[in-house]
Amino acid sequence: MRFLVLFLCTLLLAGFNLEAQNANNQGYEIKFQALGIDDSYLYLQAYYGEEAYIFDSAKVKGHKAVVFKNKKKVMPTGIYTLTDRFGNEYLDLVINKDRYFAVMGLTLDRLSTTAVVSGSEENSQFIEFQKQMVSAEALQEKSPHSIDNTAKMFYESMPESFLGHYVKAKYYINPALSKLDEKDTADASQQYQQLIDHYFDYYTFDDARLLRAPIYLDLRNYFFEVLPQDAKLISSKADDFLKKFKDKESYEYYTARLMSIFEHSINNMAHDQVFVELYDKHCAGKNISSIPEDLLKYYQRSVDRKRKLLPGETVPALVSYDINNNKHSSSDIDKDHIILWFWDADCDECIVETPKLNEFYKEFANYYNLEVFAVAITDDLEKWDNFCKNNELKWINVNYYMNDPNYDFIEYFDLITTPVIYLLDKNHTIITRNFPLEEIHEKLTTE
Repeated sequence: MRFLVLFLCTLLLAGFNLEAQNANNQGYEIKFQALGIDDSYLYLQAYYGEEAYIFDSAKVKGHKAVVFKNKKKVMPTGIYTLTDRFGNEYLDLVINKDRYFAVMGLTLDRLSTTAVVSGSEENSQFIEFQKQMVSAEALQEKSPHSIDNTAKMFYESMPESFLGHYVKAKYYINPALSKLDEKDTADASQQYQQLIDHYFDYYTFDDARLLRAPIYLDLRNYFFEVLPQDAKLISSKADDFLKKFKDKESYEYYTARLMSIFEHSINNMAHDQVFVELYDKHCAGKNISSIPEDLLKYYQRSVDRKRKLLPGETVPALVSYDINNNKHSSSDIDKDHIILWFWDADCDECIVETPKLNEFYKEFANYYNLEVFAVAITDDLEKWDNFCKNNELKWINVNYYMNDPNYDFIEYFDLITTPVIYLLDKNHTIITRNFPLEEIHEKLTTE
């Protein structure tokens, strides 16, 4: 039976008219032959950064064959996946040297374990790796390192190839961290520093082809969780990360990714500082192809807004009104420390945190020579007033919706959520913002 299958595979593959590879990546013909292809169309899924998209579709011929073919279209180097309309993934292919080849398998759903390739040595090797990974996955429960070991062996067999780079990045093969794991006596702080310094060693930064492979660089985890949340350090590491890319396209793509994740970080002063510095160093005055012009203009406006809320910036006087229509200005506060507290009586977190701040205020306002300027962001004046009275809030209580404030506090302070806290010095200069109330003593004593 095995001989018959191999014989049929040979005959069918021999029937394919495999053409020479176009040196300019233009034109391709990829043929699949397998029994039981019931869907009317199959698709080649391509990748760009963290996005997947349909590169081409092909009609199934007689439930057995499908041909993806275009003599003029450029097929970029990368990893492609054979899928159906339900998102089922049957086989990964590498498009690098060869764009004219054929794949034969017993049935569509078993391509990853039965496929035979003609016309592409790279795909023969890659599909053999996929077969080994299927076996390794089956052994994973009994042998927990089977997948890691299989991936590592394949990478080490061709470390300088595109496939080697892809497998290394896909399966997080990180030589520096692997060596560290073997050192049981390693100091915890040393391990942490190694993690920071070698976190991305599994990625080959000078191989631009990896941009078109299904690889996920976990930037958010590294910059938000692994690194200490110090703006200067994060900004330095972001610069180091971007400088690793040797080609313009990858550099611009990951510049756009970093800009996006830091811009979407809400009410985090350290991240705002990094966002501003990223824009100044890597975007201002430049044409970044991966950032549309309208988005770049939005980033510029966002940078202008965030820049004035960074440490060292002076807050313009806030003028607003209390429940009795009396005008109050923050410029009248003559204290060593000023807390701006933006809150809402309908906000669950505000309802919890505001009394906590009040307890601190009653006990330590004189000790720290401190005043609180609390701005309620709610048009439910009765609810706001009742909350202030019931909780005996004796600091300065004003409401954004009482008459008209002297400027748009919501826009100026970028108040997307509440509560928001700012700590100012006696010159009304920003010291810090958006810190847990549990850290208020630390912020005041280290200022």
